[in-house]
Order: sequence, then C-alpha cells, then structure tokens
Amino acid sequence: MIEPLFTDREQAGYVLSDRLESFNGQPNVLVFGLIRGGMPVAKVIADKLHVPAYPYIVRKIGHPDKPEYGVGAIAEGGETYLDENLMRTYGLTWESLEPVIEKEMAELRRRKEIFGSRSQPDIEGKIIILVDDGAATGGSMLAAIGDISKAGAEKIIVALPVAPMETMAFLRQKADDVIVLRNPMPFHSVGEWYENFPQLEDEDVLALI
Repeated sequence: MIEPLFTDREQAGYVLSDRLESFNGQPNVLVFGLIRGGMPVAKVIADKLHVPAYPYIVRKIGHPDKPEYGVGAIAEGGETYLDENLMRTYGLTWESLEPVIEKEMAELRRRKEIFGSRSQPDIEGKIIILVDDGAATGGSMLAAIGDISKAGAEKIIVALPVAPMETMAFLRQKADDVIVLRNPMPFHSVGEWYENFPQLEDEDVLALI
C-alpha cells in the first residue's frame, strides 16, 4: 500500500515554500501556478514569500484514443510541446493529434476568458517560480517553460512537491533550477501521493485569485 507524502495541496505548498525562502520579498519574483491543481500550491508559496501569485493555463495533449495518456501540452502563450519518443511509441503523427490539439486550444481559450479578469504581469526580466501539484512526465511544465522563456524571463525556477527522478532531470535541461521535494518510485500518478486530492473546478481557482 502506498503511503501518502502530503496531506493536501496546501500542506505541500507550505513544505515547498521552505525550500524557496531565498526568494522571500524579492520585488522581481512572481509565482505562477499551473491551472488547476498547481494554483493552491502556488498561492501558499506566494503568501509565504510575500510575492504575487498568478494562474498559468496549460492544457495536456492526450492520446486520441486514450486521453489519460499525455503525449504533450499547450500553454496559454501558444507554446506547444510534444514528446516525440511517446509519439513514436504510440505510432502518432502531428496530423493524428491535430483534432486533439484543436480541442485543447478551444478549452485553453475558454479558460483565458474565465481567468483573464486578473491580467498577466510583464514577465520580461523577472524571476518566475513555476508551480504545480506534481509532475508525471513533465509535459505541462515543459510547455509553460517554453512559453515563459520566449516572454523574456530572467530566470525560471520549477517547484514541485513530487515528481519522478527522470522527469526532474529532464526539467533541469530546460529550467534554471528545479526543486522537487520527493522522487518516489514506482510513480503512476501525482494524486497517489496525496491523502486528499480533490478534482478542482474553475470556481476553486477563482476563489484563490
């Protein structure tokens, strides 16, 4: 039986914030929480560090026949990440993923309308702490990193409560620093490492921002 590592997303945020104490009160630091699950973690971190928190929209690109199998992601600024190794494994092409990408882009636009009431800050020259409640393959985080890099961030810090070691190593190739609290194995899903891991709705994120 798997023993949960965290009580809930908020508790994970408190623990993670201790590893980010060096950014406390810095005026050029912004915390971005990947919607939806990353926002409760990000809000706790931002409050503890006395810096602003913002939502960041990323949509997973799933296998056309098995949506739970993520093969990539698309971020709110338009950056699209596709895992070429997984695509080869599943025998997928860009053409076969086009309907999935179009569907996820439509959902991304819908969420931008919902969460657009809080405008995104200027990223250029800022230190961005990218937060999620965990990462399995890291596709969503990689899409966000690509987005924010193109926007001119000075530095990108990835902060996660839990992720496999190989995902952490992969993210380190793209971000300036990667902080992960635990690397448990075997790793099947993020939710298995939380005692309480409810599905979040748009209203839950709006309440946080």
